[in-house]
Amino acid sequence: MDRRHGNTIKLGLAALLVAILAAPVLAEPSGTLHFYTSMQLDAVDPLVKQFERLYPGVTVDVLYSGSVELEQRLWAEAEAGRVRADVVWAANPALFILMKERGLLARYESPHAAAVPDWLKDPDGYYIAGRVFTMGIGYNTRLVRPEDAPKSWKEFLKWGPRAAMASPLHSGTSFTALAAFVSNPDLGWAWFEEASRRGVQVLRGTGDVSRALTSGEFPVIKGVDYVIANLAAEGAPVAFIAPEEGVVAVASPLAITASSQNREAAEAFLDYIISREGQQFLVTQFFIPVRTDVSPPPGLPTADQIKALDVDYNWMAEVGPELRERFTEIFE
Repeated sequence: MDRRHGNTIKLGLAALLVAILAAPVLAEPSGTLHFYTSMQLDAVDPLVKQFERLYPGVTVDVLYSGSVELEQRLWAEAEAGRVRADVVWAANPALFILMKERGLLARYESPHAAAVPDWLKDPDGYYIAGRVFTMGIGYNTRLVRPEDAPKSWKEFLKWGPRAAMASPLHSGTSFTALAAFVSNPDLGWAWFEEASRRGVQVLRGTGDVSRALTSGEFPVIKGVDYVIANLAAEGAPVAFIAPEEGVVAVASPLAITASSQNREAAEAFLDYIISREGQQFLVTQFFIPVRTDVSPPPGLPTADQIKALDVDYNWMAEVGPELRERFTEIFE
């Protein structure tokens, strides 16, 4: 190598080193992340702790509430001038449609979103499903033999006062189920009228219903798959049935608020949830993953394989108050 060529290489390397040293260093996310969710705490806490291990500079402040109470809080904060949450994750897809319409969400397209099917994310990039779960029929295996357990939503009604469900006035999952049933001509409002006539009991939330199933207070419930699966894994005498007509599938959205005061941490949190690693962690909690490259929990379908009742989330957002009012009239 001649001296001139060697000097040229040295100068080039020196210039590259100067450029690297002069480039801004991207800081790790830090500070407090305000996270509002309707996820049950025993499901969300392990996920939050894992995120905080990955990003030790971030402290996640979790506010847990039922979906309807969470919705009321968000509207109240918006009315007062600013939604305090950085990230919202709830079970009611209609809530995110309304928040987007009212300018309360920030547009963010995660680099991980490409692995998520289009039907699980907002086409404009304002929200994306972080998990999928279903509502079907749960039964207590000590009180009900498998062959006697209801296999359809219509058979569920025969259990009358021995059956329970969560109220759509408090539970986002039950509100989605209400909209799905009303949209199905084989179920409709007639199903709820018959449930009321037969004495099916309405409890507050899905957690209340699941606890009542485990204790044996009610041998049959409208239950959520991941809750029942977790209880069964802990040794509870419970099992889940996907009804013949179809389950109620919930694509649970996740979004960053337009008023977020810690956008960097909010983006990192959303990215983690829908990353391959985050979705694999959620599978250990018996959630159906939103990514096509992550396998579901044993015995559960992928998101695209779920046999579900149809529901129009946009319609659900438009007529939500009327649906809740009619339900209240039936079960007064």
